[in-house]
Amino acid sequence: MKLVFSFCIIALVSFSGIGDQPLVLKNIKSNFVKTQKDLYVSKYEVSNLDYRLFLADLLSNKKTGIYNHCFPDTLVWKTKPQNAAPLVEFYFRHPSYDQYPVVGVSYAAALLYCDWLTEQYNQDPKRKHKKVLFKLPSKEEWIFAANKGDTSKMYTWGTGFMQNNRKQYLCNFKHTRFVFDSSTHKYNEFNDEQQTIILSPINAFYPNSFGLYNMCGNVAEMMEEQGIAKGGSFQEPAYQVRISSEKSYTKPQADIGFRVVMKVMED
Repeated sequence: MKLVFSFCIIALVSFSGIGDQPLVLKNIKSNFVKTQKDLYVSKYEVSNLDYRLFLADLLSNKKTGIYNHCFPDTLVWKTKPQNAAPLVEFYFRHPSYDQYPVVGVSYAAALLYCDWLTEQYNQDPKRKHKKVLFKLPSKEEWIFAANKGDTSKMYTWGTGFMQNNRKQYLCNFKHTRFVFDSSTHKYNEFNDEQQTIILSPINAFYPNSFGLYNMCGNVAEMMEEQGIAKGGSFQEPAYQVRISSEKSYTKPQADIGFRVVMKVMED
């Protein structure tokens, strides 16, 4: 049966919120936060559900070449520890992971996703803004969204601690411990063997002062500048999920996803 996508359904694609509730056009603003003049940042990383709907729309319009180019590389999970092999089959496809961030996506595919959102929005007669551009954030835009202009912040929550006063962790990162070696007089780093290393839902943990979730940890997020991802991931220790944290990549990875921003071009 052929799928037909109106913008009421398309609105779910990158603007799905807590609890997997579809949002209509008038509610898009509530899922984007204005961080700078004419720039709105999505509260959430792009989810598996978001991205599957994008692919379904490509198929429904017989854009099989673009579909094949954009389909995530699920084999990225084969390189991960702790028996992650089942995620090759289930992470992107199973509804249990609908609200988890999409990974294994190339930089080029992320750009095509942004282009598609732009086209869908600008064609809708009920849109709020006359013309917008969805895109990946630049490093400058992302850093401002993460620290709200306060360059003294190490993490988006404003302190150097990884837990709050209730001993709750503030982001998804690789838990490690340091043990002093008396023979070398150095501290050696060990992974917490009891931690299950896996991604968290896009609305997990606490948002920052802008209301943005998972700016630090969970997945490192692609920047507009090709080959750069910021914020660190679930695979990296605390000192690598800071606002200043930055990693390079050349191909899709299991710990890299993306977040979109909306730039208002014309009101």
